Amino acid sequence: MSLRVLRSEHEPERRGAADAATALLELAHAGDPRTGAALFDLVGAQVNRLVWRVLGADEDHDDLVQQVFVALLAGLKRVREPEALHGWVAAVTVNTVRSEIRRRRVRRLFGMQAAAAEQVHTPTASHEARELLERTYGVLARLPADERIAFALRFIDEQPLGDVAAACDCSLATVKRRLSAAQARFRRLAERDPMLAEHLRELEGKR
Repeated sequence: MSLRVLRSEHEPERRGAADAATALLELAHAGDPRTGAALFDLVGAQVNRLVWRVLGADEDHDDLVQQVFVALLAGLKRVREPEALHGWVAAVTVNTVRSEIRRRRVRRLFGMQAAAAEQVHTPTASHEARELLERTYGVLARLPADERIAFALRFIDEQPLGDVAAACDCSLATVKRRLSAAQARFRRLAERDPMLAEHLRELEGKR
């Protein structure tokens, strides 16, 4: 009698991703000129998604993504284990976005940049949905950088708490504190906006 090993339907996909990460690290450690293209092919979608989740449809999106990839290429040789690659990419992306948020706040503080409302242009189904998303990011823009990032990763990108903590380079306890503070601050600010306040009440009514 033979025993058949049951495998997850996602196993080939995970194995393929691990093989791609291994191949990328081999290129990087060998100084192969194909490393940049291979890196973008493997993690480009991840970086674009994370930048969008935290900042919305930002006018500097492409420049920020480019900054992230400059940092990734500079540090890629330090990654030794293929399974650590995507977590490291998330942490580098978050750190780059955090620095940009803080630079913008300094520029606004000294009048070097107008504090324009967040403009989010996305192919959502309705004008109301676009308006709601724009107002949401307008509130998020008023949160401290660390709280904004934790909130976006957890509640917009829907990442597990452990992944959020790893991307933010902090402990689970710290990220929980940031999320608690972000939720409280977001609610206080959202309650001043009739559309967001009504949406929050609708969400609570569905729980």
